This record gives sequence, C-alpha cells and structure tokens, in this order.
Amino acid sequence: MLPNLGRDIMISIMVGQVRIVTDSVSDLPPELVERFGIVVVPALIRFGNRTYLDGIEITHQELYRRMLEEDAVPKSSQPSPGQFLEAYKEVAAQGASILSIHVTAKSSGVWQSASLARSMLPEADIEVIDSASVSMGTGFIILEAARAIEAGRSKGEVLALIEDIKSRMNIYATVGTLKYLRLSGRVGHMQEILGSLLDIKPIITVGNGVAKAIDKVRTRKKALDRVIELIKQAVGTEGLINAAVMHTAVEEEALEFKERVRRDFNCQELLLGEAGIALGVNAGPGVLGIVAYRVKL
Repeated sequence: MLPNLGRDIMISIMVGQVRIVTDSVSDLPPELVERFGIVVVPALIRFGNRTYLDGIEITHQELYRRMLEEDAVPKSSQPSPGQFLEAYKEVAAQGASILSIHVTAKSSGVWQSASLARSMLPEADIEVIDSASVSMGTGFIILEAARAIEAGRSKGEVLALIEDIKSRMNIYATVGTLKYLRLSGRVGHMQEILGSLLDIKPIITVGNGVAKAIDKVRTRKKALDRVIELIKQAVGTEGLINAAVMHTAVEEEALEFKERVRRDFNCQELLLGEAGIALGVNAGPGVLGIVAYRVKL
C-alpha cells in the first residue's frame, strides 16, 4: 500500500477526480504532500553495495552526514517503472485521472521511467509531465496544480497552468565546495566557466531543464549576494512572488537567508526546505539557493 492514501486523498478524489503523482526529487514538504494527497514515489540512493529508498530508508540529514563522514558521493537513480506502475494502479483503482509530474527529463531518467509505467496501464488516464525543473521548482508546479484541482479546475486548465508556471520558474544557487561536483562528474559541462580555479563559489541556475554555471565569485557572501541580485532581476521586488529557500545541510545559514528574502521581496508564500538528491548527491553539503516565480493575480 502507498503511504499517502488517507482522508485528504479521498477528499481530493471526490472534489477533483484528478490525482497527482510525483517523485521524491521534487523535495515537497511532507505536510503539503499530506495536505493535498500527493503520491510520492521514492527515488533510489546507493551507498556502496546497499540501495535505499529516498526519504523512507534514508533521510536527507543521514545522506549528508554520511557524505561528510565517509568522504563519498553516493549514486542516485530514478524509481523503477514497477514502482510507478504500483502507484498508478492504486490511484486509478479509486477512479481518478492522474497527473504524473516529474523532475527535468534532461538530467534524470524519472520521466522515462514514469512514461514506461504509463504504457503498461493503457486503460488508465495518465499524463506524464516533464517539469523542466528540479527540487522545489518541480514542487511549486505540483502545488499550483494541486490547488487548481482542489478549486475545481478542469484537467485541461490544470495542464495549461502547469505550462505557464514552468515558463516563470527561476532557480539560482551556490555550492559550498566544488569537491562533490568534481567527484560526481558534473563539472564537465560547467568547466568553461569554472576553469581550473579551486577557491571559487559558482552560481548555478536551471534553465530549460538544464543546470549550468553562469557566474563565479570568490566568497560565500558575494555568492549569496549574487543569488539575490539574479532573483531580483528575474522576478522584481514589488510584485508578489512564491519562493523557497533550499539548502543541503546548512540550516542555520538558510534560516538567515530566508529572512533576507523575506525582507527583500514581496512573498505570498515563502518556504524553507532541505534539498534532496537532485542537488545534494551532485553538489554535496553546502548548497544554498532560492526557487522563485511571479504570482499572477
């Protein structure tokens, strides 16, 4: 049985007849997963010879503790088609259509795995959607869709809303060290801007589903200043925005950064979360950044 099939889910089915399935890479806060009855299929994390279900058999805190203590980079992989098929069967059996919304297909096999599972259940009404984003970029798209479903919007209206939110999503972050990017092999396509410098703080963004380094500075403070500057350029400071400060194992610093975001922007919703495998496995502990988009009134 899936863990989220409770009272909130039954209300969701009765109201909208559309359910959302996603993967754990979306980094959705557990309370919002429960609130909207979202089914989260866990990705896989491998340390040595053992594989764990993300968020179930290993927490983000445990992940980063082991990375630091063992000086190792774990491997991550998408949920299997069988995992998605199990989720789809259980949701479809309750009479709901399914919107399956996932991390960018350009850097992950999640979308392909979900699409294969959909092909195994042709009798069900399933849309598999590439968010073209990661972490709470995907998470906010899911939350907007869930709220629209709860408000009684049609499936077509929800799909149109998803595309609109995708076009407005902005992600900027910096890393604590280049060590984990190098160990994970993710420096390759960023090499031009990172060069051979060791003591730098790259600024990373996600655009059209692809993560890339767009700037580099010498100190952590300057890196965070630059992240704020870039978000201001992207969303402005007057209009309403939804934002999430995401980090990997730097909670105290993230809390301070969240308060800075609160002061500098007009936030309708401002979340704080510890990012999981999309950022953590590849960039390691020390990532700090912001996901934000303008709110349409």
